[in-house]
Order: sequence, then C-alpha cells, then structure tokens
Amino acid sequence: MQTDSKPSIPRGAEFHEQIASNWGAGYAQGSFKQRLELFNSILDRSGVAGQRWLDLGCGSGVLTKELLARGARVVALDGSPSMLEAARRSVDTTASELVAFRQGDVQDLSWSESGAFDGVLCSSVVEYVDAPDELIRQVSRVLKAGGLLIISMPPKRSLIRTWQKVSRFIYGLLGKDRHSYLAVSRFEIDRGAVAGWLRGAGLRLEHVSGFDPILSSRALKLFFPALLVCEARRLG
Repeated sequence: MQTDSKPSIPRGAEFHEQIASNWGAGYAQGSFKQRLELFNSILDRSGVAGQRWLDLGCGSGVLTKELLARGARVVALDGSPSMLEAARRSVDTTASELVAFRQGDVQDLSWSESGAFDGVLCSSVVEYVDAPDELIRQVSRVLKAGGLLIISMPPKRSLIRTWQKVSRFIYGLLGKDRHSYLAVSRFEIDRGAVAGWLRGAGLRLEHVSGFDPILSSRALKLFFPALLVCEARRLG
C-alpha cells in the first residue's frame, strides 16, 4: 500500500475533518445509501475492471472500495487527513496493493502526468472548492482521450437545498447551526449550462442522472433534484 502525504488542509476539507469518524457509516442507510446505489449502477455499466481511476475527494473511501471491488487500480485523494485515514482502514488488505492514498488539495493535480487515468470519480467535491471550473480543467488534463468522468454537481433551484437554506437561516436567528455543510458548500450550477461548462474543459456530456432523497421520479420532472450526477468523456 502506497502513501503520499501533504500537510496542508484546504478550507473545504477542514469541515469534513471534523465529521470523518462517522462519515463512512452514513452510507449504510437513508439518502447516502440511495446515492451509493446510484453510483454503483453507473460504475456497473462503465467497465472499470483493469483501469486506473482517480477517486478525487475520496472521503472515507466508500467509492474507493467500490472501484476496487470492480477490479480498478485507484489513486484515492483527499484533503482531510482523518478522512484519508478512515479510507485507508476501510480497504480490504487483499486490495491494498491496488490503491495509493494521497493527501492534498483536490484542486491541485500538478503531481499527475497528463492522460494518466482511464476514469475520475468526483462525488460531492466541486461545491466545496474555490474554482470548480479550474478543477474540471485539471481533471480533463489527467484523463486519457475517451476517459470517463463521473461527477456530482448541485443544481441551482434544488428544492431540498433551497429548503435547507431557509431552515438554516431561521435556525441561525435562534442561535442554532442547522445544515452546517452549507457554510462551506458554495457552488451551484444551472442545469442547462452543464454540457457547455464541461465542453469548455474538453469533455463531452453523455448522461445526467438526477438524484434526490425525497422527490419521486415523477416529481423530478417538475422540480430540480438535490444533485446532478454527470457522466462525461474526454474529447480527442
């Protein structure tokens, strides 16, 4: 098992550093379990076996393990040392030689050669960074031609996110901290701009799945979901 550590902790990672101890367990139930099922269905049809993947913002390693289970070789990168340690502990020893853990800013991929990865998995990351457009450009650079990016993005006018913002404001007036992730989750994208935004980074959007822990598939035809999970290919 390889390890490459960097001391700095980006601002978005500081928030997750505080909740790392219980983060992985959350995927066993509720909305996180539903989200994991969606990512699994995407990975199942993506043919990752034998490929080299970057789990960008790997957190506690939940999706790293899914990549490994499908036969991928993985570089798992996160800015939170505690999250990275949780990810390291979660990996089965039989797969340990197939994964390299790296601490660092997800916005800095200068350590990687161009075209180094067959795929990049980026779940719940871009909303926490200062320059999401630059992150996507760097991801595009490290992908091989035809390589796949699987990335989640929070859309503007999401019903549940809007409700959480209102709830956070009201509770804030009462001196209480509600939906604290919104203090560091800043980026939202117009759904209609997703394809053009990815194309500007050299990626072709192939599929978009709407994920919402509350709204039914019928309701999602009328309202914006909590997350857009996009699949895009590197052009060239």
